[in-house]
Amino acid sequence: MTRRIIITPRASQDIDEHFAYIAQDNFDAALRFFDSARLTFSQLAKTPGMGSAFQIINPRLVGLRKWAVKDFKKYLIFYRYDDESIEVVRVVHAARDIPAIFEEEQE
Repeated sequence: MTRRIIITPRASQDIDEHFAYIAQDNFDAALRFFDSARLTFSQLAKTPGMGSAFQIINPRLVGLRKWAVKDFKKYLIFYRYDDESIEVVRVVHAARDIPAIFEEEQE
């Protein structure tokens, strides 16, 4: 069963920012990043258990999981899922202070 993919506005903004950053040096790589992110979202919709649980203090984000963007392993997809959908909450570069980002995260 393929779940519906929901991309939060903040995750969409993350993708746009990563695309713009990568495109500064290599537009083709930025396009590949965008395509890889979409492909990875589709894979997660089919098999959401691929990701690992991400322990977080923020109670609004219980059940959060993470998985790397295909071919862009430093870009991590943080998502939740249920029987009908996956919700992409954020797409964050692994070098960032991820716990601090999610402490501030508002839904």
